[in-house]
Formats: sequence, structure tokens, C-alpha cells
Amino acid sequence: MKECYIDMHCHILPGVDDGAKDLAEMKKMLEIAYAEGIRCIIATPHHHPHRGKAPAEKLREKAKLVREAAHEIDERFRVYLGTEIYFGQDVADKLKEGKILSMNRREYVLVEFPPSQTYSYIRQGIQQLQFAGYEVILAHVERYHCIAEDVELAEELYDMGVNLQVNADSITGGSGRKIRKFIEELMNRDLVFCVGTDAHDTKHRPPKMKKAAAHVEKRYGEDYTRRIFYSNAKSMLKKRD
Repeated sequence: MKECYIDMHCHILPGVDDGAKDLAEMKKMLEIAYAEGIRCIIATPHHHPHRGKAPAEKLREKAKLVREAAHEIDERFRVYLGTEIYFGQDVADKLKEGKILSMNRREYVLVEFPPSQTYSYIRQGIQQLQFAGYEVILAHVERYHCIAEDVELAEELYDMGVNLQVNADSITGGSGRKIRKFIEELMNRDLVFCVGTDAHDTKHRPPKMKKAAAHVEKRYGEDYTRRIFYSNAKSMLKKRD
């Protein structure tokens, strides 16, 4: 597959959460992403009680800075804005009010839960957002202990219309062998919607995609790789009718 990936989960906005700490780190993250074949990023700062909760206007201002820096690398290097939303009972209302941002102002929302949360709570939280009219992307599905221990629960979420996102590093074993095997089973069952880097910095959690994409292409083929590293995420970037 020609290297042209979409990183739809990336903490690259400077100074708003536990991601890029300043403009210098943000620019280095962009350089790494571009070298990895990433040509489009959806910046997803945390909306989280402890990791960042910047107002929407501030996020838009920061996103403008990232876009300008991306264009200095390549005019076609695109940056969009979303949020990684820590689920709470008020999330649907805040989305409707514009206090929390969806993915590129579309109906898609990227949602996370505590790793040790029960499956029933995760399912009910997702359903709450679906009933409010949102298309839910479950962030880094491999992190939820209850789901990683029972792939049938991932299948149930998929059948509910939930879009399952996995982290690139987890595909190649960065989260351990057990998680790598779980993701392989997700892919064997064609349950993965998209891959994101979940990058936070340049050293410990950089925006790297190439190794994971090569692994998936070798095992599952070019068409499948294009789908989960590019085409599915692209549906969030289309202009409204």
C-alpha cells in the first residue's frame, strides 16, 4: 500500500492536555508523522476531568497553529479537529451545546472509558450517545479489560454499530503479546474500524504508523490495510452534502 495514512487519534495540540507540551514538540510530532506516511491527522485532545478540558474556542485556536505548521511541511498535509471524550452522563448534552467537539464537526464521536470499567457500563454509555444521534468510535478497544478478555463482547459492540479503534503500537506488540493476539482476533473477524497512533509526544508515544501498517498488509493484504488505515477514517473528513 502506498504510504498515505490518516491518524484519527492524536494528542498533538500544544499545551491543552497530556500530549504535546508546546509548539516545538508539536512541530517535531508533525515531522515524525509525515515521515511515517501520515498525510492527515485528526487532532483529538482529551476532554477528561484530569487530563485536559480546554474550551472549544481554545482548541480551535490551537488547531489553527498545527495546520499552519503542517502546511510548512507539505501544503497537502491536513489537520482536522476532534476530541477524545471521557464518557460521563453529561457528555451528550455538552456535545449538543458545542461545549465538546465531535470529529471534524461530523456525527462521529471518539469516546473512552476507564480501562477497568464494567462491560455493562461501557455498553450503556455508548447506547446513550447512539440514542442522541451520534456515531460512536470506541477509543483503543484493546485497553478495556472486560473486552480484551472476551472477544465476543467486541463482536457484540460491532453488531450494535460501534466503530472499534485500535492503537498502531498495540498491533505490533507495544502493549504486550496478549493484547497483540486480541487485536489479531479482531482483525480475523473484521471488527476493526480504524487505527490511530494515540500519540502524546516524540519519544515515549510518537505518531508512528508505518510498522503497524506493514504488519497488517503482510498478514491481511493491501485492501484491508487501506480500509483501516485510511478509507474508513476518511468518512469523517468528507464535506457535508
